[in-house]
Amino acid sequence: MTTSDQTLSRHLSEMAVRNVRNWLSHEKYRQYRSELESMIDSEQWQEIEDAFFKNIEFGTGGRRGTTGIGSNRINRVTIGESAQALCAYAASFYEQAPKKGIVIACDTRLSSPELSRFTAQVCAAAGFKTYIFDSFRSTPELSFAVRHLGCAAGIVISASHNPPSDNGFKAYWSDGAQLVAPHDNGVLAMAAEIQEIQSIDFETAVSEGNITLIGKDVDEAYIAAAASQSEGVERDISIVYSPLHGAGQTNVLPVLQRAGFRSITTVAPQMIPDGSFPTIPNGKPNPEEKSANVMAVQLMLKTSADIAITNDPDADRIGVVVNHHGTPIYLSGNQSAVLAADYALSRLKDKQQLTSRHYLAKTIVTTDMLNAVADTYGIKAYGNMLIGFKYIGELIRQKESSDEIFVLGCEESFGLLKGDYTRDKDGATGALPLAEYAAELKKDDKDLYDRLLELFGEHGCYVESLDNVQFPGSDGFKRMQKIMQAVRSSPPQSIGDHHITALLDYKTLERTDTKTNEISQIDCINGDVVVLECGDKRRRITIRPSGTEPKLKVYIQWYEQVNAESNIETQYEDVKRYMQDISQSVEALLLS
Repeated sequence: MTTSDQTLSRHLSEMAVRNVRNWLSHEKYRQYRSELESMIDSEQWQEIEDAFFKNIEFGTGGRRGTTGIGSNRINRVTIGESAQALCAYAASFYEQAPKKGIVIACDTRLSSPELSRFTAQVCAAAGFKTYIFDSFRSTPELSFAVRHLGCAAGIVISASHNPPSDNGFKAYWSDGAQLVAPHDNGVLAMAAEIQEIQSIDFETAVSEGNITLIGKDVDEAYIAAAASQSEGVERDISIVYSPLHGAGQTNVLPVLQRAGFRSITTVAPQMIPDGSFPTIPNGKPNPEEKSANVMAVQLMLKTSADIAITNDPDADRIGVVVNHHGTPIYLSGNQSAVLAADYALSRLKDKQQLTSRHYLAKTIVTTDMLNAVADTYGIKAYGNMLIGFKYIGELIRQKESSDEIFVLGCEESFGLLKGDYTRDKDGATGALPLAEYAAELKKDDKDLYDRLLELFGEHGCYVESLDNVQFPGSDGFKRMQKIMQAVRSSPPQSIGDHHITALLDYKTLERTDTKTNEISQIDCINGDVVVLECGDKRRRITIRPSGTEPKLKVYIQWYEQVNAESNIETQYEDVKRYMQDISQSVEALLLS
């Protein structure tokens, strides 16, 4: 062992040492060698550990993380090897994959233009016919473009709603859906074996026809397909819209306009594409967070608009805020999903087009109120999917050969898709049914929040929350693993006033009754998820490590019957307050 190796081992974990050695010695990492040597000379051990303690992996949304040097970072190496591996993997499945080609898009993040362009250079060098959008576009349009152009695969350079420092790589298969097992692991395995990243000059590839710039033609086809999901005719509604400096102005705004909505006021400062997200507190362009919606809500109240709509930078998520008699009501992703489903199904029923062959799809952490809505309309709701819209995309593909008809896919994390024209969640057809429903309700002097309360009266009160418990760095990663193991091996006996009656372990796919120890099988695929039930499967706590960020995600769903004779809103507020107590108890348990 050299002196340098001894120094590394004294300060870094075994995996970090191994990765640092690779980056110092292998040709693939040559462009970053001097920077890494400088970090070592200046003894930035914690930064080096965090950047090298693991290889950045495919999570629920591809590879995503902080940009910079390191195996656990997004850079030209981790992006380049991912693109090269995806091409090699696709070619191993389809002989014609290089001829069918690959299509690439990116959002408005600071490093997105450079990384997407480099991705195209790598794909072209791999012999693939390569399409790349002429500017930023939404993730759902990329998903649409894969099938529209008949490509073998697709790539989005985006970190969704993450802070400005981050970026990422999302990979799509020929069906337009994100990669699922075994393809995701297959690509990652190939990426690990790549010794040299091949790329060719961008301008030369364009002039020789190996890289094709695309834009308006695909835009028009996509906008027409999304706008065709319109179900209603009412348009008397005023909307405030913001893309939060992102790509939503290329999909959500034109789709609403194509569908006939005319009274749309945009948040002008946030229409400027800017990956630093300068007008958003903490630089976090996440419509799930109230702070990201401040400017849109202020403008909604100032102009007395009916609703405000916002998107994350790649515009696959949607946030909706209702102007309820001058008070902003921030709809959760679950509530938006329930309202969109209720609207879509009611319109199909009114047109006498609804059949028992229609279906909804949701993940295991998305509200069970969707099951209740589906039951009311006599259709099925598939809910046995792990977190990630890619599993809903996979279900749509599997059902193509059946006579079942997809209506709506829903994620609690502000993700909706109406129709199967694309295979990822889409802010455009999340916005469309909710805008149409708001316009229809307005005729009767109601709004979306009024209808939500009515639905509570019809189905019972379902309340959900999501807490993120942060565990940064390599030490945090290890701590998350220990916590997950502890919950599995020694689950709590109670949370608040409620006994834990069942433990569901999605690693073993076993549900254990904590009183009888009876074990039953879970109908799902394996995943690092633990669920604690409190007497009723509609009262549950779901815990999982994030697939793309250093945090544990805690989803709580609570159900209470309602007294139709009493004020529904008061009962709803009571359940929300009770949920806060449960949330605090769970967080204390995890951090103890």
